[in-house]
Amino acid sequence: MANFKKKSTPAVVEIPNQQTPIAARGLRVAEVSAYTGATVCAVRAAIRDGALPALRLGKRHVILREDADAWLDKLRAAA
Repeated sequence: MANFKKKSTPAVVEIPNQQTPIAARGLRVAEVSAYTGATVCAVRAAIRDGALPALRLGKRHVILREDADAWLDKLRAAA
């Protein structure tokens, strides 16, 4: 059986002939998981429950960094 890996998009985008890389403003679910330390399931549940705002682009969810930070702040305040 072949072992396929999903390609991941980096959170920092390299643009040719540009001095500094541009940080992506929107993150995918897996990137938010890595950024926040939460599991992918926890991020998806937060989106489904409305606790974490997400934009729908085709079949993907895109979460703004500010929204991910605000979600973590809410969780910290509730603890």
